[in-house]
Amino acid sequence: MTANQVALWYLVASICFILALKGLSHPSTARRGNILGIAGMAIAVVVTLALVYSHTRNVGMILAGIAVGGIVGAIIARRVKMTQMPELVAAFHSLVGLAAVLIAISAIHDPAAFGLHVPIPSGNRLELFIGTFIGAITFSGSVIAFGKLSGKIRSAPVVFAGQHMLNLALAVAMIGFGIWFSCRPTSRSGCRTS
Repeated sequence: MTANQVALWYLVASICFILALKGLSHPSTARRGNILGIAGMAIAVVVTLALVYSHTRNVGMILAGIAVGGIVGAIIARRVKMTQMPELVAAFHSLVGLAAVLIAISAIHDPAAFGLHVPIPSGNRLELFIGTFIGAITFSGSVIAFGKLSGKIRSAPVVFAGQHMLNLALAVAMIGFGIWFSCRPTSRSGCRTS
């Protein structure tokens, strides 16, 4: 499978996910949204397995992970009441954010294992930074959402004078760190282009 074919299939999967979210926004289209979400995930899993198989011919660990995750997910889904679904979604969503952070850290630690050039080109470093940044926010926000929805966190929102300026300063600092991480010199010639 060529890189263009992989990118095309991942694009199709992404469109399915976007249409799934749109469909899940109303009860009358929720069934279609679920079907599109399932189709998008099936495409993503099959393409990823084909890609891994073409490089290593060893997909046993991935299939084992899918089996374990499927079994754990099925057990949890059977035990959760319908009224607990929002907190379950928040809990699972936090795991998605954590996975994004851990994958980015792993890719930085061993770029060759992910098919990245060594040293990592600046474009790939920017993607890794964005994935880590969004994943960390997703993880922490979803953990808080789970706590509030389940009643484990019972606190009023924390507000204080200058809160918006602090948030702006943190956002600017994170953008600065992202630029530094993406464009820091990897050789004497300066910022490497992807």
